[in-house]
Amino acid sequence: MQEISKTIHFPKYDTTAISEINDGIYRISGFANDFGITYNQFLIADRDPILIHTGPIGSYHLIEDRIKEVMPLEKLAYVAFLHFESDEWGGMEFLQAPKIRLVCSDLSSKLNLTGWYNVPVNHISFWDNETLKTGNKSLRFIMTPHVHHWDSMMIFEETTRSLFTSDLFIQPGDNHKAVISDDLSESMINLYRAVGIFASEQPVRKTTERLVKFNPSMVYPMHGSCLDSSVFPKYVEAIMNKDFAYTDMLLGQKLL
Repeated sequence: MQEISKTIHFPKYDTTAISEINDGIYRISGFANDFGITYNQFLIADRDPILIHTGPIGSYHLIEDRIKEVMPLEKLAYVAFLHFESDEWGGMEFLQAPKIRLVCSDLSSKLNLTGWYNVPVNHISFWDNETLKTGNKSLRFIMTPHVHHWDSMMIFEETTRSLFTSDLFIQPGDNHKAVISDDLSESMINLYRAVGIFASEQPVRKTTERLVKFNPSMVYPMHGSCLDSSVFPKYVEAIMNKDFAYTDMLLGQKLL
């Protein structure tokens, strides 16, 4: 029998950049050439600083270096991931901050973190509409099931009206600009069709309708540039009116 082996690929990048977006909220980004997309982490520098997303394993030192440009790493109080996936929290083990607490959704805690070897048990989980005060800022947690995992959540920072949407409203390519007002929603839709991360439009549209009511001043996707309020309606319109759900395409490969 012929032995078949495949090389395991995961997102890798050699450099990261950091930009302050608004009032102590920073975007840390790196471009993974093999995947053709940027990977973002967001640092909220407050009394109890929080990092949203950790990036994939292997990129942790690049993220830590950018955090140290803003504050000592030891000050970091929380790190949050918005669903259970390696690019959301693959670098968690390597963030060497002595008082750090892992933040996740209640479903992530119950379904994914309980009973796994070498997973931090000292974590905090949140349910829909619960809040966490980090000092001057208040983070409201929004459960967003099946966007795109069933344990998914998002965060809305209330004082700056900043919306952290994980894999919703992403843009492919090397989006080195920290903030854009360009309409790249068609590229977003094409990416969703090719990757196949959404089984159905219905839960995504239901969540999008809810997000609009928050009236965000800035949207912080995990992939791509941040979106200012002037262009946000274009991305909403694309989600609400265009087909993007799974149709036999997974990571650009069509099933037979």
